[in-house]
Amino acid sequence: MKLINLSFINALLNQSPLYDPYQLSLVNNPIYMLARNNNIVTENPYLFNHEITSKLPITDQKSSGRCWLFASLNLVRIITLQNWNQTDLINDFELSQNYLYFWDKFERYHHNLVTYAKINSIENKIKKDVDLSYFLKDPLGDGGQWEMAKELINKYGIIPKSVMPDTYHSKSSYGMNKFLTEQLKNDFVTIRNLGLTTHIVQNMMTKVFNFLVGFLGKPPVNFDYVFKLNNTVTIWANMTPIKFLEKTNFNADDWITIMHDPRRKYPYYKMYEVNYLGNVKDQHVRWLNLPIKRIKELSKDSIDSNLPVWFGCDVGTEYDKESGIHAKNIINQEMFMNTNLHLSKEERLNMYLSLPTHAMVIMGYHEENVTDSLSNSIPTIKRWKIENSWGKNSGSEGYLLMTDDWFSDYVFEVIIHKSKLSKFEKKMLLSEPIVVPIYDPLGTLS
Repeated sequence: MKLINLSFINALLNQSPLYDPYQLSLVNNPIYMLARNNNIVTENPYLFNHEITSKLPITDQKSSGRCWLFASLNLVRIITLQNWNQTDLINDFELSQNYLYFWDKFERYHHNLVTYAKINSIENKIKKDVDLSYFLKDPLGDGGQWEMAKELINKYGIIPKSVMPDTYHSKSSYGMNKFLTEQLKNDFVTIRNLGLTTHIVQNMMTKVFNFLVGFLGKPPVNFDYVFKLNNTVTIWANMTPIKFLEKTNFNADDWITIMHDPRRKYPYYKMYEVNYLGNVKDQHVRWLNLPIKRIKELSKDSIDSNLPVWFGCDVGTEYDKESGIHAKNIINQEMFMNTNLHLSKEERLNMYLSLPTHAMVIMGYHEENVTDSLSNSIPTIKRWKIENSWGKNSGSEGYLLMTDDWFSDYVFEVIIHKSKLSKFEKKMLLSEPIVVPIYDPLGTLS
């Protein structure tokens, strides 16, 4: 391939200057402000005719990547209050994200030690070089998946946020993660030189536990939960995290990950599992791949049954920050920049251009009757209501909105109660999963 020659560069430099006012305005303004399609904003009000019954406050993950934990515990708290028949009575109910965050860091550190030893072993080293290089990039980031939250909940239980609130480092995690990653990579070298023994690992994990206590506080073994119910102060004394989980009647194993992966190499109606990806267990992040139409049906059915839907999406794409609306062409950069962006969802995934980057909770939808070419009136979902974890000042009082066509293009996974699945889908959950490499686009953590 030839290099770009100087005559071509000179021709570019000497071409006529552009005086298009749109081009000139781009110098001092972000594209999302200049190319914003206000018609889409006005066509999508925050009004929904099917919503989850919930009046709980919006949560805020602050400057951390804990969206998956916030979305998971937002789901859990809604189901908990439904189980207690207290939807409107405990208005400030929130579960401790910091508690599960502590145990995720602890478990993930151990998981990384074991995984590094496995990938770096003599018999695997040559064929696993790609896995190892990807694995070393960000082994202790904040991102995660529902399957990882589920394992934490099952092993460690849950507690109210008032028992273990956020700390500086849970709300602003960069410094802590940088410190722990440096420590982890030093431990990798120790394992490479000395091997992985029980004594070495226990010493490493004792040290990490003490670091985490300093950063995040010490997880409680026993606690008293004090709250207000019907204007009466109530105390549940001598609770443990597992006892509190049992009291919620929430069963994490009832909730299943459904993925929409349109790539032809990963057929629908099969189970998949990401190699090496996890925290508590080894290679346990897995999902059932289904068409997007079926995923929307399951989401609608869940909302109709008053069940929230955890979902993972490409949150920053085609998004208007001011209104909180996600919609196709809401930022019409193709017209503004005179370009043609035409990649399909499959192609964007293959190019790592669109990935699941954020987890939230679907709380409702708006359906209208649309007349087709034969004058038939067909109920059609136009938009979906989203509970986010960016505080009450984002979007509309903390809620976001996505149009149905944006759902099709940028939603990759949903968490559905297994009672909503068909007999065939439930049967597929028991099938042997196809292993997906850790560097696959869908190995990304939300």
